[in-house]
Amino acid sequence: MKRDEMRKKINEELKHIPRVKGLFDQNMLRTYYNGMRAHDLSVNPACPAKETLMSAIEAIRKNHPNFSPIYDRDFFHI
Repeated sequence: MKRDEMRKKINEELKHIPRVKGLFDQNMLRTYYNGMRAHDLSVNPACPAKETLMSAIEAIRKNHPNFSPIYDRDFFHI
């Protein structure tokens, strides 16, 4: 997958993980997702967005176990 194509796909997916003013963990989820998704797509362009999202949530919960993420469950098929 080309870098521009990947960036466009990730930006579209990030529309389904909202920024929330004052919620550090939620905004960190977007940051983690962005980096992890770029890696996942570079390794496997067919990697489902759901897998990346779950990995990002797990990574945040290691330090913030009570994190309750906000995302579009229909989009991510959860």
